[in-house]
Amino acid sequence: MHLSISLIVVTAALDVNGRSVRSFTFALASPSPTLGPRSIISIKANGHYKEYFTKNVSPSDVTESTAYKPIVRYDIPNRENRIAYMLRSTFLPLTSNTASSEKSDTADDDQMTLLKQSGYLSYMIYDNLQDLTTSLRSVLATQRVLQGVGVGRSDATALSATLNFLLRDGCGMIASLLFTSIASSTFRRNIKRWKYFADIMVDLGITLEIIAPSVLTTQRYRALFLPLLCVGNMCKALCGVAAGATGGALQMYWAVKLTGDEEGISEVSAKSGAQRTVMGGFGLILAALTARWLDGGGAKHTHSTWIGIYCMLTFLHLALNWMSMKIVAFDWLNGWRLQKVVNDFLISINDTNEGGNNIGARCISPAKLSHAEPIFFPELSKNYPTIRLGVSFNDLVQASASAPTLLSEMTRKIHLDKYILKVGNGGRCILVSFLAGCTNKQKTKAYLHACLIKRVLFKNKQKVRSMIMDQSEIQHAEQFGQENINGIWSVFERCAYEKGWKLEKTEMSTDGYEIIL
Repeated sequence: MHLSISLIVVTAALDVNGRSVRSFTFALASPSPTLGPRSIISIKANGHYKEYFTKNVSPSDVTESTAYKPIVRYDIPNRENRIAYMLRSTFLPLTSNTASSEKSDTADDDQMTLLKQSGYLSYMIYDNLQDLTTSLRSVLATQRVLQGVGVGRSDATALSATLNFLLRDGCGMIASLLFTSIASSTFRRNIKRWKYFADIMVDLGITLEIIAPSVLTTQRYRALFLPLLCVGNMCKALCGVAAGATGGALQMYWAVKLTGDEEGISEVSAKSGAQRTVMGGFGLILAALTARWLDGGGAKHTHSTWIGIYCMLTFLHLALNWMSMKIVAFDWLNGWRLQKVVNDFLISINDTNEGGNNIGARCISPAKLSHAEPIFFPELSKNYPTIRLGVSFNDLVQASASAPTLLSEMTRKIHLDKYILKVGNGGRCILVSFLAGCTNKQKTKAYLHACLIKRVLFKNKQKVRSMIMDQSEIQHAEQFGQENINGIWSVFERCAYEKGWKLEKTEMSTDGYEIIL
């Protein structure tokens, strides 16, 4: 009696681009490994093409000398599935788990599930729809500008139109350079706000370009045509700088979210470009049809309907951008997120056990905090004392009025903590100076330390901002913070990492000074 034992081993490999997956199925017809596999099957990621490298004999006849015979077979799916795959591979980024299944349908389902759960599909829809509204309004604005510079009028000259465009573009270039020099260092700290600022600027720029030709109908305001064009283009230039700076960070966020690695940014960027190309073309077609319809509708269309359509598109643009930014949940702390996370953590700590392992200690998750994060205007804290980070050592000494012996003791401790903290101006502010080389995680600890002292100073709710604290109260708060910060920091660090925060990537606004000893 012949006993045949079959062993199937399946392995998967992913190429350097993360695009191609090959599965190798080894079917061993004998327990002896010297005979080798009976067949090796190579399957492409889409599952539509298979290559067989097989010993075309029955399992009982397989020997070590049996020759392999390559066979190629196409497994063609139905047309609907093939079109769906082509659309997904063109417009949706490849996620990190597409290689988890041997069957293409299962892999596609896993990919779509991850895209939905991560929020990318909703973000993509909102982002492309807002881009469509911008394309529509930009074409309409271009039509208005061309009418304003004299296209279609017999008294207009090409030279005057050229000079108008040169001045307009020159103002935009100057504005972009000035804005870059002023705000470039603050973009990463407030990505959502700067992204929404860019959206507001492009709306303002398009609006000014649409309004500009209207002043030509009145002799008194004709001189405002060129200034309105220039200011409008300057607003669009600011949008270009802010949108370009924040767009890369947003693509990096989705690359890590979908592929688990920053190297996936090329995949996300390419697919985002494909999406914008299609939406841009669709927007051009709609804009051309709309402009033709408005132009042939007489005065009624060119005023009331025209203004109504533009206002509706502008409102949709702002609303869609607002919703898309609420989906993005960054896992690093900026100034606002750090304040909310630290305050929520300190509230959760039991007052009688600040330095212990508080079981009830908690941190807000990035997903929960993203819905509450302000996008339009920053939320200004009215709590005193204020916390100033990265101040110069001179300011710290003058504001705190510390004795030379205390300063000498602080400078000895700075090598351990990488920062110096003192209460200044009679308890109305807390100043923190960083040693050169202080990491983002150590700066986060310094902020937690300052908030802990602030909490001790103002436990009494009846204290007002104008009240000057006694020196003994200040010293007690500083001593309490120094004794308990290490224990509280260890609990905070654990809670933050459990919720998914990356403390080493913290970005906060400071005065910009560092101490060099």
